[in-house]
Parts: sequence; structure tokens; C-alpha cells
Amino acid sequence: MLKRVDDESELGLGGRLMRWVGPLVAIGLIAAASYVLWDMVTSMSLFDVTRAITEMPPWRIAAAFAATALGMVALAGYDMLAVKVVRSSPPLSLRRAAVTSLIANIFANALGLPLLSGGSARYRIYSLGGAGLSVVGRIIAMSWVTMWSGILLVLGLSLALGPPGETPLLGHEAADRALGVVLILLLAGFIGWVGVKRRAIRLGGWAVRLPGPAIAGGMVAAGAVDLLTAATALWLLLPEGAAPDLVRYIVTYTVGLVAGIASNTPGGIGVFEAAVVTGLDVADRPDVAAGLILFRLIYCIVPLIAAIVLMAVVEWVERRRLARRLGDRI
Repeated sequence: MLKRVDDESELGLGGRLMRWVGPLVAIGLIAAASYVLWDMVTSMSLFDVTRAITEMPPWRIAAAFAATALGMVALAGYDMLAVKVVRSSPPLSLRRAAVTSLIANIFANALGLPLLSGGSARYRIYSLGGAGLSVVGRIIAMSWVTMWSGILLVLGLSLALGPPGETPLLGHEAADRALGVVLILLLAGFIGWVGVKRRAIRLGGWAVRLPGPAIAGGMVAAGAVDLLTAATALWLLLPEGAAPDLVRYIVTYTVGLVAGIASNTPGGIGVFEAAVVTGLDVADRPDVAAGLILFRLIYCIVPLIAAIVLMAVVEWVERRRLARRLGDRI
């Protein structure tokens, strides 16, 4: 069941503070990113960046496209898992869920403001299938659970199972591994917790029922594949030696992703790049800038164009279906 909390007093002090903290964090992230990117731009020439792009090995670009395509499959799985939890009348088909999830998540990734961009796409397509706002809201909540659980799993595995000898992030290898184990145990505990009985949580003032353990496990896997394929696409486009070790790269990419989401810039542009070059300490390399530009093109721009075309096809199909129904009634 989905229940909206309308009384502002029920939000509590923490909820009211978040209305101010969120914009302040976004402004701070954008300001810091602007400083980093300005320093990066002024330390290299456009000619060097262009040359690095043209000299990129074709197999790396092809492999980045392949990783992106696999990531799109994971994105389609977000809503396919969600509709197994969120019951609607009439029921939503898995095919509609896959198409909607792909379009909505690509819009959110490329345009930012996920509740506005991805949420609007979800409501438009699902409403054509007869779903109401409460159903769409629950599906959106499930998609956020999927994304964050995948992030926790990838971070946990990276820290807990990272090769020995790499530079520890927390000052000591044992501390890294301990944090990784804690994150994995948190996810395992979550799956066990929802397996005891049906649970519900509050997200942004909405009470949302959680899935059972099997679907929860699938959501964790989908979120992890989404993150890993995106990180792989960028890693393929970065020059050799840009990422000192696997664990640091995964953590840096994830921090950049989260910072980009918090900034609410379109696709986290600027903030994500600044976090990556700062975390890897490669802000003065034109070949790194080339890799980041190609990543934006391959992982954001090309899928966005495909999603716009797919959205137009969905609209055309639904209009034809509606025209046939009206014709049958005449």
C-alpha cells in the first residue's frame, strides 16, 4: 500500500532540514566542480584533447559500447522486478515495464533530476497502460532501492575482496576489508529482514512495501550490474595508468556517481568528471579528458537519442491502439 504523508509536521525536523541541506549541497558540489574543471581546462590545450580522441583505439570504443549495451539490459530489469512487487489493476506487462524502465532510466542518467525526467516518462507510459500515480510512485521507489543496493554491493565487494598490496582507502588494508564486510552484511541482513515478513519503509513521505527475498536479491544484482557496466565503459576509455588500482577506481567512480546525483546537474555533468579526476589525481592529462568526453557520448548521448526514438515509437503505437479501439466502438 502507498500512503502519502500530507501533514508537514509528520516529516519531523530531519525532513524539514533536508529541504535546505539538499540545495546547499548541490550548490557546494557545483562550485567545487567548477573550480576543478576550470583548473583542468586551463592546464591543457584543445588540440591535445582532440588528438587523444582521434587516437583512441577502436577496440576500446567498441568495448565501451558493448559494456553500455549490457548496462542497458540491467536498467530494463529495474522495473521488471518492481512490477512483480507492485500490483496494479490492470496488471502491467513485463514488456511494458522493460521498455519504460529503459527509457526512464536513460532520461534520468542523461538529463538529471530523476524524479522529473525519469518519473515523467514512467508516469506517461504506465498511465497509458492503466496505472495510477500511486503505482508509478511505488515503482520509482523500487528503482531507487535497486540502484542503492547495487552501489552498496559493489563497494562492499571491492573493499572486502580487493587484491592485497593496493593502497588502502582508509589508511589500513584491514579497515578497508572490515568496511566491505559490513556493507555486504548490511545487504544480506536487508534480504533476510524482508524475508521474515512483508515490510514497508518511508521514502520522501510515502509508505512503500518492500519485496520478498528472491526479488530483493534480483534488485541487488541488477543495480550492481548497472554500476559495474558503466564503470567498465569508462575504464575502457581511460588511458593505461590513469586508475592506480581497481578498488580506488571503483570507489572513485561511485563517489562521482553519487555526487552527480546530489548536484542535480544534467547527468551529473561537471560534478562527476571533477570527482573522477580528483579521486584519480589525473586532472592535468588530456587523454583522461578525451576518455571522459567519449564516455559522455557513448554512455549518455547515444542512449538518450535511442530513448527519445523509443519514446516516440511507444507514443505512436499507443495512439494507433487507441484509434483502433475508438474505431471498433463506432
